[in-house]
Amino acid sequence: MKSYRPAARKAAKPFAWESMGAWVRLMHRLFALETPSSEHYQRTRETARALTVERIRECRHDDDLARCEAMLVEARAGWLYGLDRAFTRAERGTLLVEVRNRRQLLALGRQAPKPKGARMDPRCLPDDALERLIQSHADTDLIDRLRGERERRAVERRG
Repeated sequence: MKSYRPAARKAAKPFAWESMGAWVRLMHRLFALETPSSEHYQRTRETARALTVERIRECRHDDDLARCEAMLVEARAGWLYGLDRAFTRAERGTLLVEVRNRRQLLALGRQAPKPKGARMDPRCLPDDALERLIQSHADTDLIDRLRGERERRAVERRG
């Protein structure tokens, strides 16, 4: 007696995309399909999950990021199989924060966030700014550090 077993399905492969705009267009194309099949859902899920924080940080186009932001905000808008099913609420929130941060950086003209560290490093100040801060700043601890930096520079100049 032969038992019928359906052929094992291969996992759907996500489409390759080269930019954030291409990802947005591809997702809209997938959302437009009205075929309720598990292969379609799998393809949509894998394509959606190809959006990562690293890929958002690589994006250099504000208009593409704006489209991506709109998709993440409207994830629960009632698409047949939307981003609300591909990502958890926390993951969508993380991606949305990253997209908004990236857009803000691009608006400021930066490609990367400022490096972590002290807000004001006396070693990086020019001489005239150092003198001005020593004369006018209200924080005595900072003034002592600035005077120490001025002395260090004077010793370096003497050699």
